[in-house]
Amino acid sequence: MLTEAQQNWFKFNKGINVETLEAFGVHSDNDYEWVVLPYPNGDKKRYIGPGKRQFASEKGLHLGLYHGPMETDSYCFLVEGETDTMRLWQEGIRSVYGIPGAYGLADSDVETLKNYQTIYVVLDNDADYNTEAKIERAWSNIRSKLGPDAKRIVLPEDVKDIVEFFESYSMDTFKELVKECKQGKYHYDALDLLATPPEYKWLVDGIIAQGDTTLLVGEPNVGKSWVSLSLAVAMANGENEWIKWPLNHHGKVLYVDEENPHDVVYHRLHQLGLKNYDNLRYLHRQGVRLDRRFDKFLDEAVSYQPSLIVLDSLTRLHTQDENNAGAMAGLFNDSINVLTKETGAAIIVLHHTNKGEASSSYTRTRGSSDIGAAVDCGLEARAEAPGRFRLIHFKSRRKQAGNVTQVEIRDTPDGNVVLEPVKVTF
Repeated sequence: MLTEAQQNWFKFNKGINVETLEAFGVHSDNDYEWVVLPYPNGDKKRYIGPGKRQFASEKGLHLGLYHGPMETDSYCFLVEGETDTMRLWQEGIRSVYGIPGAYGLADSDVETLKNYQTIYVVLDNDADYNTEAKIERAWSNIRSKLGPDAKRIVLPEDVKDIVEFFESYSMDTFKELVKECKQGKYHYDALDLLATPPEYKWLVDGIIAQGDTTLLVGEPNVGKSWVSLSLAVAMANGENEWIKWPLNHHGKVLYVDEENPHDVVYHRLHQLGLKNYDNLRYLHRQGVRLDRRFDKFLDEAVSYQPSLIVLDSLTRLHTQDENNAGAMAGLFNDSINVLTKETGAAIIVLHHTNKGEASSSYTRTRGSSDIGAAVDCGLEARAEAPGRFRLIHFKSRRKQAGNVTQVEIRDTPDGNVVLEPVKVTF
């Protein structure tokens, strides 16, 4: 028997009546300060008096799955804790089991649950990050052991557990949650494959598209920064052509330079003929790191709304191991790709090559192969002679790559610098 105070505690704190408590065999301990919750393999005790709640059971004993009188169904519900089990049973769902906290399932529990075609799993919501992580691990454990027969029902965010749910919602609402669970849950937006394929939006005709990430690699001093700076100036000035390709889009450029000296930047921009200074925001050695406080740089980019972002160079913009595939994949997925998604800008990432003599631009790219795999477009500036290089278009997701253009960095009589294609003669 339970004392009147214990019965009232269950009634007013958990909404559980005396008939339900008796059906589950809940009774008082001999000293009347603890209640006994019978499990298949032993008892669990709960202190519900003044002060902090406490639990006790025989050390090392696996209690099994908590349940009351069962009905024969093709499905069952698996919830967290004794009071949630009793409350769901009280609401009319008899095929319900409870696990004593989010600690996963033993093999014997799995054998019991495998008798059902569908197991609906309802775990607590919790605002505490560590507890939430523990619950997610428990769900992963349950799903791995029960397979696709396990279906998770997620409670509304404004309730913590089953007990709180039925204080605010009805059984009809719970049935709707079950119905949604049966239909399956989709977390991502699929493409409408019936839509008309959109046209490619080329920034640089046939080379760089709007919203793409381009990798520009080359040896030190080959002219990579001249290439990216000349494109930035052409876009900012609204020019119709860059080197030899039509420039189809103009606008703001956000240039992040963690490599070149301060005076060199000014001289090169002057030599390249920058006129529209308002269209170029140049961040020179500001300590931008894509893997540290990336949110600050993202705020900067979103506020400026550029059409092109240049990152010079990759090595200076992070603290990860470039030979680690996971680290590089994370850098692109969590930072660089986010930049393109949030701003719609094309991104050019400058990077160095290895010291080897490989012919493949992929192999020559320094670090993990994931760097080359992550981008939409790949360009390599490969030295031919002082002031001259081959610009190799080695990767494109939109067209056949492989084009090679001879480019010369040439001083003009008026003191400017131009990048122009070299006409190949035989």
